[in-house]
Amino acid sequence: MILRFLAIGLLAASLALEASHAQSAFERRGDSLIFVYALETIVVRGEHQSSPPMQIELSTDEIAKRNTPTVADLLRFETGLSVSTGPKAETETRIRGFNARDVLVLVDGRPINPGYYGKVDLSMLPVDNIAAVKVIKGPSSVAYGANGMGGVINVVTKNGLEKPRTVIESEFGDHLYRKLNINHSRRLGGLNYWVSVYNHFSDGYALSDDFVPNVRENGGYRDNSFYSQTGVTGKLGYQPDDNSLYSLSAGYHWAEKAIPSTTYTGESARYREFPKWIRFNSSLAALWHPSQSTELTATVFADAQHDRFIDYSGIEKLPEQISFDSKLENWTIGGCIAASIHPSHRHRIRVGLNFKRDLMNKKPDVNEAWVSHHISTGSIFLEDEFTPFKSTEVTVGLAYHLSTTDTDRSSVRHTSPMVSLVQSLPLRLHLRLAWANAIRFPAMHYLYSNSSGNPDLLPEEANKFELGLSRRFDFDEQRYASVELAFFHNDLNNVIYRASRSYRYENIGNGDLRGIEIAAEVSISENLSAQISYSHLASLESSTEMLEEVAPNKWRLLVDARIWFGLKVAYEYGWLDARTTYLTESQGFMLPEYGLHRLNLSFPASDFLTLRLTINNITDVYSEDELGYPGPGRQITGGLNLTL
Repeated sequence: MILRFLAIGLLAASLALEASHAQSAFERRGDSLIFVYALETIVVRGEHQSSPPMQIELSTDEIAKRNTPTVADLLRFETGLSVSTGPKAETETRIRGFNARDVLVLVDGRPINPGYYGKVDLSMLPVDNIAAVKVIKGPSSVAYGANGMGGVINVVTKNGLEKPRTVIESEFGDHLYRKLNINHSRRLGGLNYWVSVYNHFSDGYALSDDFVPNVRENGGYRDNSFYSQTGVTGKLGYQPDDNSLYSLSAGYHWAEKAIPSTTYTGESARYREFPKWIRFNSSLAALWHPSQSTELTATVFADAQHDRFIDYSGIEKLPEQISFDSKLENWTIGGCIAASIHPSHRHRIRVGLNFKRDLMNKKPDVNEAWVSHHISTGSIFLEDEFTPFKSTEVTVGLAYHLSTTDTDRSSVRHTSPMVSLVQSLPLRLHLRLAWANAIRFPAMHYLYSNSSGNPDLLPEEANKFELGLSRRFDFDEQRYASVELAFFHNDLNNVIYRASRSYRYENIGNGDLRGIEIAAEVSISENLSAQISYSHLASLESSTEMLEEVAPNKWRLLVDARIWFGLKVAYEYGWLDARTTYLTESQGFMLPEYGLHRLNLSFPASDFLTLRLTINNITDVYSEDELGYPGPGRQITGGLNLTL
């Protein structure tokens, strides 16, 4: 039946190819082109009315206002997200309580979740070359495929179709901190290109003065907190006419970083490092508008991520102190083919397929042999977005997912439907009801780890419900206010969990995640605006372990102002409630609540020179998102942007 649906959709696409060409299928929006976002995101863009409530969308200007070095820093205080750093100095990004492995991360439409652990370290994604970031937290389109059970983070990089320019950015701070970046783009007839080179370096960071020294950490400079990261990315585009676009992109990133040991004295001290971390990515994408009512996209990609991870028993990190020295290689190839068809003004049909093959080579220690495994996943989908009435929009979708491994276990198949209703109500209210069934196939670590792997694991499954209300008040062209409210309830089945590191992973049964999010935005004038948001997250008593180190209550305030002589001020405050962390099945600890203030100043000294000053953790308070891993104290950085 599913294959029959797909065949019907592809047949409709082929018939639409015979329709006459539109004068131009592409449309400009400011300095960017709308169709670039269609090319570099899996889901073809839709009207704003159908956007899920509380969806996070950050443009180039909004990213620049916050002036953060990485995507992890950019999203840290966003409503419904939890971003923490722990034993491997890697970020754990959770959406509405879902684990980081359940969050699908896309860059220009291609998934970058490595096959072994399945989660993405967003601290290794610099914002220097990013044009937009979108985060979908609730039920989402079936076009995203499998493994996005917890939500989707979609990152779109810059391109050469914007105005020709060269941008040089620099920033410096304590402990030899530096952030350097050069972006260059240009368009030559039908060809365009964009190149970015960056380097981030820090000798470490200082702890807050509120930190209480102990036998593990004396305070002041955080031991073993060095990192260095360098990368180059590029994109070559070709636009032969107004109805087609081709893009070839590639990137190479390498890094090394030390990992601070836990400050919690109830655990053994470990001193670790990644002396080598490499990631390579490449993709080839194409977009065609054969007719005014048809849009076709195709993408193929290949990614690789390799690292070496060393664990020491002493801070001196001598050869005789090595506990283990492991190497991990992740290889990924895949692609996506999709069509968006408008058979009438009431319907928009999306149909397509995506596939991915992950290969893992792992050497647990220098004296152990290499181990290899692979997993192949694929999805076909059909989705219809139609408007039965002027004020009503309904979306119905169905996806068929398939996963196979290299073991003798049988393939896993799963069908995931979704449905959403967007209704315009009196008083300019908008209502959205949505439900989706989502799935997460086990990552290779959960299947094949020597210490905790279980090859008999079943895929995790979630039924996601969401009710959203929104209202916008327009006073004049510059003054407006908007309010969004979302209730969500996620029922999870076959949750993968282990009680401790010495246990094997198992499907423990059902779970429950539910909560509420509220956000308001107000524009007082052209020079002053503010956003405030609140989220509450809860779970049934039987599944509270799912909310380890996740704040049940979270507040965020963001104020943007333009004052004297064009000086721009962005002030951000984030508050997290106390969080529970479990070390054993019977013993738990509470991480204290905290609130951080952040200030970013930007001054246009000339048409081509902008000066910046950023102060993180202004009041120098103590923060701890994972037990034993305190965050930095006050950090002050300054820099400049030069645009040629």
